[in-house]
Amino acid sequence: MKGSAGDTDLTIRPLRTEDAGAVSAMLLAQPAEYARFFYAFDFNEERIIDILAKRIQDVYSGMFWRGELAGIFMLRGWDAGYDVPSFGVFVAAKYRGGAFMRISLDVAKLICRLSGAQQLMAKIHPDNVSRRGALRLGFVQTGMESETGNLVYHMDL
Repeated sequence: MKGSAGDTDLTIRPLRTEDAGAVSAMLLAQPAEYARFFYAFDFNEERIIDILAKRIQDVYSGMFWRGELAGIFMLRGWDAGYDVPSFGVFVAAKYRGGAFMRISLDVAKLICRLSGAQQLMAKIHPDNVSRRGALRLGFVQTGMESETGNLVYHMDL
């Protein structure tokens, strides 16, 4: 017997404070080597609750497949007064190589356009995504963060 429609659907929605446990569990369940480039925030549930509770314009969304949190994406910086939000994404290793990263970027671009943003930024470690991969996604390298080694990319919307 098939599950209910809610168990078979792909759902993308804003994360709420009550999702913090699922976000924390997903992040903590990943191999350390896989998660090493994601340091947008601590994986601790209380810290995630705090971030989600305090957000105003920043976006934290979850991608759920058959009721399971498959990944998260963020648009951050608006709450700090920046006009260009920073895109971040984390897809669980189990779902890596699927379309979740591409879907999250497409949804993020739509949110940015609807919010009036003219550009999107991403800071990516060169060992995480190649320059060619970033270019294929539509990003253009515009700088480098000396303290992290991350390459800074922008995308015109």
